[in-house]
Amino acid sequence: MIKKILFSGLAFILLSFVMHKYYVSITEAAYNSKTQTFEISVKFIGHDLEHVLENAGAPEEMYMGTDKEFEKADDYIKKYIDSRLQITVDGKPLSYTYVGKEVNDDDFIYCYLESNKLKSPKKIEIKNTLLTELFPGQVNTVYLTVGEHKLTYTFDKSKVSEIQEIK
Repeated sequence: MIKKILFSGLAFILLSFVMHKYYVSITEAAYNSKTQTFEISVKFIGHDLEHVLENAGAPEEMYMGTDKEFEKADDYIKKYIDSRLQITVDGKPLSYTYVGKEVNDDDFIYCYLESNKLKSPKKIEIKNTLLTELFPGQVNTVYLTVGEHKLTYTFDKSKVSEIQEIK
């Protein structure tokens, strides 16, 4: 009897994790005063990113991180990030170069970007709507580092932007 209760309890707990989904991305943007650029990384759950890219017109099977990877996968990723993550510095939109991606076995995809050169930022506006068009529960966390300032923002479908003065 006790075995049945324990087994039922364990099964319930395990099924709870399977049925409950979390939708999260993490962006780190750090200003490098030596190169006068922002170095940006965006961490996605791989299958969520692939699903959103398919919805945006990418081929159904992109095979990211494999020998069969769709040759224009990086183009789709860059275009998607450009449309959903905007950073404005001192009133000017930040433009950035897509450096590349890293696909891990644990279903995480890291995308790396580097901004154009700019002098010490004073006012930064971040708009982040990554993945929110398909996943209403999506949460996007941004860690912003400028000099000694280390700031954290959380965005979701209802809160998509934040402005920060750097002093």
